[in-house]
Amino acid sequence: MIRIGLVAILLVTAFLPGCAASFAFKASAEIDVPIAEMPAKYASWVVEADGYLQAVNAAYARHQHAKAELAAGLGVEANADAIATFIRDAIKVQTKVVCQPPSFNASFVADCRADANARATGRAGSGSASSEASAGIRANCDAGASLNLTPGSCTVQTTVNQHPILSDAARWAKVEANMKIILQLSAANRHLDGRGDGINARGNQLHAESVTDLGKDPTLALQMDKIQAELRKGSDATAEANSKQRSMNSDLLTMTAAIDAQFPGLRASVNGG
Repeated sequence: MIRIGLVAILLVTAFLPGCAASFAFKASAEIDVPIAEMPAKYASWVVEADGYLQAVNAAYARHQHAKAELAAGLGVEANADAIATFIRDAIKVQTKVVCQPPSFNASFVADCRADANARATGRAGSGSASSEASAGIRANCDAGASLNLTPGSCTVQTTVNQHPILSDAARWAKVEANMKIILQLSAANRHLDGRGDGINARGNQLHAESVTDLGKDPTLALQMDKIQAELRKGSDATAEANSKQRSMNSDLLTMTAAIDAQFPGLRASVNGG
């Protein structure tokens, strides 16, 4: 039996050398189904929803940590508006940030898609992922690649009236590192933005279709009740994750707008090309 967890878990993640933090993302559902025996359209949905929840969990935990660390480095309250206001209004310098491009795991996306598509077919059965799920699987892997890149290095060149933060190497290093994480998250978040609603809707539709499928194939009877219940729980979990994702998206838009306005060169450290 292969166990696919649709569950938002407690994450303990290190973001900077010597720093670690814990974040709880409410557990709402768990899929525990022999996926090798599931029809491909159900297995496809499980794989996509599982990938979405894992990506949201990872992004949300990193977002919370980076926001708190950035606020501490700037000496402001740990909320997006306070951070953006400080960056826009308190840092009054002309700067040029020269950045080296990030490094990518070249095989990550290909390996991720190959593995997810293999799982989505139900392994032991025939068939392929639905078109919606295939697109979702690709988006999950693209988000994972964005989250797993190693940002490039940057050098700050100031021309006038250097702010004390920029002249304090240790303080600037902390601020710069967390601004990079915020920008990195905004790139990954574009792959996640609003997708939970679609995943949730397809889960509900599959729940309805399962009744018809059972009528056509009575051999599914032994597992269909369980699949139906878990589809419902999984849809509820993705709806909750999407709510978290929208909240994160609002924070990221606020902070990245200020960062881009004050330090436009920082994007070069987290964007390829």
